Amino acid sequence: MDQNRKKSRVVTRQEMVLEIYDREAMGEVTESEIRIIQSGLIAEFGEGGGLSPAEIARVLLEEKLPVRLHEVFRMGDPRDAYEECFAGLAFAESLGQAEEALRLIAARHSEFLAQGDRTGVRYARQTAMRARQNALARAAQPGATANRRLVQQEIARWFSVWLQTPDIFPIWLELRKRQPELRELLDRPS
Repeated sequence: MDQNRKKSRVVTRQEMVLEIYDREAMGEVTESEIRIIQSGLIAEFGEGGGLSPAEIARVLLEEKLPVRLHEVFRMGDPRDAYEECFAGLAFAESLGQAEEALRLIAARHSEFLAQGDRTGVRYARQTAMRARQNALARAAQPGATANRRLVQQEIARWFSVWLQTPDIFPIWLELRKRQPELRELLDRPS
């Protein structure tokens, strides 16, 4: 074995926080420094590798480094914006609600793809997966009417198709809505 070869070791996110703090010669940590650390973590570990401002502050405080907590607590977690963007879209009681939710999810998915925002794309897909799971769970609920079961199964099918082929989903949905069994389901009272 070569004596000069250095052993590479895996750096944790917590260790990377401290490395960035040292590398950037930070003093007291404010909102600006937290954002620099978050960017460094994402650069090192990818989109999902960031830590929330509170998590970063905890790492720094454990090392007795100066942190302006009032600024850190004022900061929102970047993931909150994605959660807010998709809030309420994983629950659809009717086919109309499901169509509207899918339209919004698809539009945001396209925007995030165009921006190269992998986290946003992931949130869009996760929301659609949750919506599909929620519809299947509602269809399987004891005491659900036959009509409710059929509607929820159809909603689950729509989300499944979108997850598999988001680009052609709008065309598929228009063709699907022309099918006699779906037209009959659309005309039934809930």
